Amino acid sequence: MTHKPILAVFFFVTLVVFPQESSVRPYDTLLGKSYDALYQKIRNPELDRVTRKTYLKEYLDKSQAQDSLEKIIQGYKNYLLFAPRDIRLVYGDSMIASAKKTKDPVHIGSAYLTMGIAFYRLKKYRKALDHYLVANQYLIKTGDDYLKNKLKFNMALVKHDTRYYNEAIVLLKECADYFKQDSLEHRPYLNTLYLLSRCHTRMENYGLSSEIIGLGIAEGRRRKDISREAYFTQTEGMNLCLTANYAQAIPKLKGSLKKIRKKKDDFANVVLGNFYLGKSYWGVGEREKAVRFFEKVDSSFTAWDYTKWEYLEGYTLLERYYRSTHNLELEHHYLERHIHALEFMDRQQQDLAKKFKKEYDIKGVLQEKAKVEMLLQAKAKREILWIASGGLLCLLVVGLIYREYRIKRIYKQRFDAFIKGQRPREKKKKAIPLQNLNIPRETVDKVLKQLDVFEKNKKFLDKEVSAGKLPAILGVNSKYLSLIVAFYKEERKVVEYLNDLRIDYIIDLFEKDPRVLHYSNKSLAGDAGFNSERAFSDAFKSRTDISPKFFIQELKKKKQT
Repeated sequence: MTHKPILAVFFFVTLVVFPQESSVRPYDTLLGKSYDALYQKIRNPELDRVTRKTYLKEYLDKSQAQDSLEKIIQGYKNYLLFAPRDIRLVYGDSMIASAKKTKDPVHIGSAYLTMGIAFYRLKKYRKALDHYLVANQYLIKTGDDYLKNKLKFNMALVKHDTRYYNEAIVLLKECADYFKQDSLEHRPYLNTLYLLSRCHTRMENYGLSSEIIGLGIAEGRRRKDISREAYFTQTEGMNLCLTANYAQAIPKLKGSLKKIRKKKDDFANVVLGNFYLGKSYWGVGEREKAVRFFEKVDSSFTAWDYTKWEYLEGYTLLERYYRSTHNLELEHHYLERHIHALEFMDRQQQDLAKKFKKEYDIKGVLQEKAKVEMLLQAKAKREILWIASGGLLCLLVVGLIYREYRIKRIYKQRFDAFIKGQRPREKKKKAIPLQNLNIPRETVDKVLKQLDVFEKNKKFLDKEVSAGKLPAILGVNSKYLSLIVAFYKEERKVVEYLNDLRIDYIIDLFEKDPRVLHYSNKSLAGDAGFNSERAFSDAFKSRTDISPKFFIQELKKKKQT
């Protein structure tokens, strides 16, 4: 079938994003050249835009002069696949109209397929899919298995780029089963294996991806077609990078990138190589080299309006690098570039699934940009602020030192007084007339006797005993207990009565057993019946007017002298 050799090249064409211009120009006349000769010129990657347009026009003019519908359709296809991007789609409607005149579902389906490829290359994935689906309606009625599998391959390309990797793999497996026949062109099979390996890489199935890469390289050599070997090697480099084997990834990525650059017609994979080299150098700690590669990726975006979601990580690393070097201007620049790239991707894929937008939060980058702008505005004042802050810090340090000295001095005075028997609360004792208690004498005597037993048996060390539970334990109402404690126990609340008993117990332990001085506050709190270290510290300071830490330190010094 005559269209098969032509369609075979589409697999390579759809993976090439922007053809490079060259200085090669035709010096031979176009008169009398065959369609095949003209087509070979059109697809020559060395041609510049002007020369290629000359051959494109000649092919279409010749087909129209001969009124050959099949060649007219091919003439329009040539424009869609090889013309400059800005005029490419102009010829799509004419191609489909010419194909419909043939009333042949093969020609019509092929025309819609080509239109879909043109939209795909412009990154208009939804329109590409729409045309692929129409193509499928026509091709399903035919017996042309080659075109049907070519359609599956191109649909798999869209699904790969829109991250529906599982669905892409299903289609690619079917394509591989068909294209692996030795009787067919070799390039479609190799391209299918290549895309299949990339899908598994994206799904983090790195082992399976490497197996397919090995198969692809072996099949290419067996079929004497090594045109895709550099791409398989590049994917293996990506796998190594993504599994943190950065040192091993670098030589594979560098070697494959050198070969891909020589082709001069594969801009997309050059950008891909630059990004993963940057990511690998970053991984081995060579940040300066990594930054150079990420900046190349950004330059490609500036020059060609081409980027991908994964490349946005490069902007994050550029921002981090320039933030670490305190270069606010470049950090701000790449924050702006990051936002621009996010907005570009949003415009390019605004009709796709919402999952894309969820994975990249543009609001977060905008907020980060605003912060950097504030820092830039404050940069001129920073030295003054640093001087002022330094002065304030010195004053604060001096103040803290003086405060610490004063507190220690006061604590020392209180400690000495405490050791001499001058208890803080004893100074506050006030006499309350016994008649004002309004409690029967027998009840007072009973409660005092029970409190003596309570203290003697050290029941206050039980964590379950609290000011709220003590009246029930003694069999007296809480009001009576509060009044009796206030009158006979130095005018304290019940909770203070319990806390002081516990603190006095610990202080007695300090005197009897010096080892206790080395216990932690947490251990001391537990031994004294407190439910928390904080409660113990507060009660200790309330009882002694000194922190437990200082008290213990001074007691240690006293025992050493």
